[in-house]
Amino acid sequence: MFKQVMKKIGVIFLALTLLILDLTLLGAFPLLTQDGKFSLVEQIGYGVWALGSLAIFIVIAYGFKLLSLKEINWRRLVAIASLNLVIFFLGDLLGYFVGQLTHNAAMENQDALNKMFIHVPTYLQFAVVGFIIPIMEEIIFRGLLAKVLFGKYFKTGLVISSLLFMAGHSASTPQTIVIYGIMSAGLAITYYKTERIEYSMGVHILNNSISVLLSLFV
Repeated sequence: MFKQVMKKIGVIFLALTLLILDLTLLGAFPLLTQDGKFSLVEQIGYGVWALGSLAIFIVIAYGFKLLSLKEINWRRLVAIASLNLVIFFLGDLLGYFVGQLTHNAAMENQDALNKMFIHVPTYLQFAVVGFIIPIMEEIIFRGLLAKVLFGKYFKTGLVISSLLFMAGHSASTPQTIVIYGIMSAGLAITYYKTERIEYSMGVHILNNSISVLLSLFV
């Protein structure tokens, strides 16, 4: 029993390390060059790394039976994603007003990402932040932490993993707590109700992709 728990914890730490490295390397490459740009060679090298990391995550997810080969109901996915996006948008508005009322409207996580990726090509931002990272985060937080580690205490695992998800996104002010709390709850409920992590992945991918798109105009 103890060995199994330690094995699961070890896999979670491996997954977290890969996730952090993916984000860090994406922002660090341009900073390490003299002109501050992401060269073609660096783009190819990072692309290979990111896809390799994603492949490892997929293997881990299948190994723990988090992913299924069963067909996804795309109509249901679109409906769930649309509902969540409306809720996330309302959560953003609520968070904004809370930030104004508390005189603390800082979005440290988003601001840090914007500064980190300022020299990163748009297509890489979409590929990594909009697609790869959401898959990784769902496998780690909703999958490995909530489902695998907590097992029959799945509901408790969802609550704890949601709090850790918020912490990982620097939710430390009233505004960010509201925004990431609502987002995390929406993703957790999606997984709990559908019993398939592919649906929470879909919601997360769509949300992040829209965020990347909006960041290009803000």
